Amino acid sequence: MGHDTAEWVFVGVVIAILVYVGVDSWIVQKEIEEVPADAETIKVIAQQWFWSFEHADGTKEISTLHLKKGHAYKFEIYSKDVMHSFNIPDWVVFEDAVPGHVNHAWFAPDQTGEFPIQCREYCGLLHYNMRGSLIVEDNKP
Repeated sequence: MGHDTAEWVFVGVVIAILVYVGVDSWIVQKEIEEVPADAETIKVIAQQWFWSFEHADGTKEISTLHLKKGHAYKFEIYSKDVMHSFNIPDWVVFEDAVPGHVNHAWFAPDQTGEFPIQCREYCGLLHYNMRGSLIVEDNKP
């Protein structure tokens, strides 16, 4: 009752496919998580029921975030009270804001315009009102 050569070939092919998919996934995940060195850090603070943003130069904004086109931004996402989820759907930015914990996300806008910011985690009675705007401006003066 030995194993047939065809069974060993099948097992080898399955292992090779799994290794290929695993390595490819690891490479893609590394590229996604690697924040560019010149990215500006912005603190995103969630609280019932609005967003506030603090730029590296100390500038603060409430519910509206102004960014420059073509520049990378790293978000440090905090919550002051309950769980929230910071979401910019047009840019596929989606990260939880957890009290007592800092989560990170980054992106680099490549087009100008106004885009919605929303909370995607039910955070209380006025959750529906926890919206904001991302305004991406041209980098040229």
